[in-house]
Amino acid sequence: MTSKFIAGVAAGACIAVSALAPATADTGEADDGVVGLVNAVAPDIGRTSVPALDAADGSFVVGDTRIPGTGDGWFTVGGAAEPLSVSMPREADPGAAARAADGSVVLRGDETGIDVVAQAVDEGALRIQTVVASADAPHVFTYDVANGYELTQAADGSFWAYRPGGEDQLDLYRIHEPWARDAAGEPVETRYEIVGDSLVQTIVTDENTQFPVVADPTWEWYLAAYGAGFNKQETRQLASAGAASGFCGLLPGAFAAACGVLGAQWFLQAQLAADAGECVFIAVVPAPVAVRYDSHNCT
Repeated sequence: MTSKFIAGVAAGACIAVSALAPATADTGEADDGVVGLVNAVAPDIGRTSVPALDAADGSFVVGDTRIPGTGDGWFTVGGAAEPLSVSMPREADPGAAARAADGSVVLRGDETGIDVVAQAVDEGALRIQTVVASADAPHVFTYDVANGYELTQAADGSFWAYRPGGEDQLDLYRIHEPWARDAAGEPVETRYEIVGDSLVQTIVTDENTQFPVVADPTWEWYLAAYGAGFNKQETRQLASAGAASGFCGLLPGAFAAACGVLGAQWFLQAQLAADAGECVFIAVVPAPVAVRYDSHNCT
């Protein structure tokens, strides 16, 4: 094998706090009631940063992260040179955005019963929270990704958005573990699944659930590290190993320990990539992930 290794340190992006825009330029003052509910039940992952209003397009900006000013806009999660674009949850269909005193941005969905509360936090993550008003409101939320990104579930069960970056490198965004809580702060059953190019979050309520319910995917940029990209010929070699044990024997030594546990999933990705004329990329840190890709680096 001639593949190069990427040695690096997994790290979150750093998002700076921008200055406030003049109050007269804002789209209005957000409902602090829905923000108070979110802050009361949401897991603590850091202090909310206060975004500035971009008068040119009405979005709210913290560093290179953007929260749209209207319900048909897209979120931009900063960090990578080519940042991740995430859609508004399809089922929410909210109206115009308003900024709350703590920096949260609220988009009210009066017709659907789904409000969206977006928060940029100090650790460099963007939290996109849906607030479900009642049992009759949607319980499934669909997030599309764009700007060349695709979604994958790693062998450890974690979810990631990725795109081929530089040579033998992926740009990776971590999608934090899903959570949902009701108005009393009690956990509500929830899960993610990948459907095509979309991340779908489902919440499951029962007769004991107290509405409103808050649910969340949090998106955070990470650097790809300790990974190797394999060209098409190498991918075909990996795919023809015959079994996961033989596949592991073809990988460089740095992957040996992890492959003993995760080899079957990685082997499958190599087979799928070879069948599609694509390449496979394998990383151990920050997640044990194997993904298929086809870009100018896949030759």
